[in-house]
Amino acid sequence: MNLPRAAFAMLTLSLALAACASEPERASDDAEGGELSETKDIVAPTDFTSLTLGGAVQGPLGPEVEASLVSGDVALGNISSSVYCPSGMAACDPENAAEGTIYTYVYRIRPGFDGPNDEGFAMPERVVPVERAQNFALGFPAHGFTGVAGFDVAEARNALADGFNVVISCSDGILSWSLPAEAGWSTGETITFFWQTTQPPVGPEGEYRFAGDGREATGRGPMPAEGGEMAQVCG
Repeated sequence: MNLPRAAFAMLTLSLALAACASEPERASDDAEGGELSETKDIVAPTDFTSLTLGGAVQGPLGPEVEASLVSGDVALGNISSSVYCPSGMAACDPENAAEGTIYTYVYRIRPGFDGPNDEGFAMPERVVPVERAQNFALGFPAHGFTGVAGFDVAEARNALADGFNVVISCSDGILSWSLPAEAGWSTGETITFFWQTTQPPVGPEGEYRFAGDGREATGRGPMPAEGGEMAQVCG
């Protein structure tokens, strides 16, 4: 499912409001305000460094997919994507994996930087600096989402201003990692995001969304096969 630009912009705005709802004092102050106190779609984050992963899926482009985050004729950043099997599975082959295997989709997002891409992905000639990155999201339903998602806490702590953190939500099946513009995620500061699903990757045709400095960009990476029960938080 591809979200139109207007819908993606609305998603970013709604997640910013949801971020406000995650602050206890705000939730109390706006208890009768409706939207600001709504937290049912917020996903409790897990620290990426707490995971013990197995081998990576060897897709048609190898174990890692490298692509630009493209906005018009420029790049706003870079996305590196990988999919891992659980610990103990050194060889990650979905065709031979047992039913119920949990796959971890991992993304390393670096605003204002664009390294070499894999063959077949457009690479703009110019990359622009980003002062205020605000959102990274799937551009398709999180098929088979187990309810476990997160980011690298140490990377986020180093990249963000004091007192700010990433808010994860799942609205209408779309997973998103958001933070306010004042958080200060900017050029060259990599943050690793992840989520877990029962669905193996079907190829590097998935569209991912990134927003910063009032601009929206898209990049390609692995996407899960359709099917699988989605966590209730995405309802």
